[in-house]
Amino acid sequence: MRARSTTPRWLRALTWALWLVTLWLARPGAAQAENRATMRGQYYREKSTRVLQPMVQLTADAPDERFTLGAGYLLDAISSASIGSGASQVTGGDKVFHEIRHELTTTVGSKLGEWQLGGFFRYSTETDYASRAAGVSVGRDFLQRNINLTASYAVNIDRVYRIVNNIDVRQPWCGGAIAPQDCRAKGTGIGSNFLQVHLFGVDYSHTLHKTVLAGFHVNVAHQVGPQDNPYREGFLGGIEETHPHVRNRVVLTPSVRWMIPQARLVIEPFYAFYTDDWGMRAHSPELRVHARVARHLVLRARYRYYKQTAAFFWRADGQYVDGDAQCTRDAPQNCATADVKVMPWDSHTPGLQLTWEFDGIARHKGLHWLEGGYLEATYNHAFQNNRYGNARIGNLALSLAF
Repeated sequence: MRARSTTPRWLRALTWALWLVTLWLARPGAAQAENRATMRGQYYREKSTRVLQPMVQLTADAPDERFTLGAGYLLDAISSASIGSGASQVTGGDKVFHEIRHELTTTVGSKLGEWQLGGFFRYSTETDYASRAAGVSVGRDFLQRNINLTASYAVNIDRVYRIVNNIDVRQPWCGGAIAPQDCRAKGTGIGSNFLQVHLFGVDYSHTLHKTVLAGFHVNVAHQVGPQDNPYREGFLGGIEETHPHVRNRVVLTPSVRWMIPQARLVIEPFYAFYTDDWGMRAHSPELRVHARVARHLVLRARYRYYKQTAAFFWRADGQYVDGDAQCTRDAPQNCATADVKVMPWDSHTPGLQLTWEFDGIARHKGLHWLEGGYLEATYNHAFQNNRYGNARIGNLALSLAF
């Protein structure tokens, strides 16, 4: 069964309201041109799942770049009819499952000479989890701003639940190795529905030439808590999905940006290598080409290839047993999974993005308030060699200075 294509009226109304807020903030005489309001809508669709994601983001200098405040709201509206996603487990039958996620984010930033400081707090909630995240970053320029080094740290603190039979009843989820009656919604450690993620990042950028910028990014994540899905019993013959309780992940990303002024081109190749202690490896080369096809019109084309290996506990035959202890490398017989994200697969993703800068029309009488604004449309098509099949991903953004 496929997800219904109709959009709830309240979601359409909210989307239009967010667009109107963005336009109102950018009205003539609203303030200074350094501040910005951005409205973005994203659409994702594969054969059994649809995601609509409107968001609005505001940033304002108070009074200048030495102190910048930001706030954002994001809504995820997910419709799924996939047994693999657990829709039948949640709805109690062959129905489309609708899930809503709300996310609020506040940010603060500062540029003080050669230093850049930043911080954020994010609260996110949906039917079966509540999440809080906070982070800080510090960066510094060197060698007359030819080099920048930035370090960051963030922590996610989540409480994970499972929906039982319908969307009005939920109970804590502590992972497939913990019986429901032994799972508690407080405390930490095994037997608790507490998931914590610590994220560490280091970014290095270096201007090698006036037209060449190189970068290298390192991201490390340490995750402790339930990391399996409570709704995949249908794929596992009634066995609860059971993943390891701890996961350590590393991503290394070298990149280059090469500007060719005569051709009005920017060529941007980069490569991401992923590894973790679940035995997974992933390679993802990508090429982006930005072309200024007209004075106020920029076209970006991209191609991304992605390939990953499987986690140590994945079985090609899908035959698992109902274990009696935690899933670990020393006890893989206690593991069970129906998660595509830990299986071997690859994908090809071409995409196009078109950005119309409003500076051209802002010169006309009555339209000066459009200066610094833009309209951006993006489409990517993911050809995925996995159970989900191909995916269509669209994005439309309106950004206005005020």
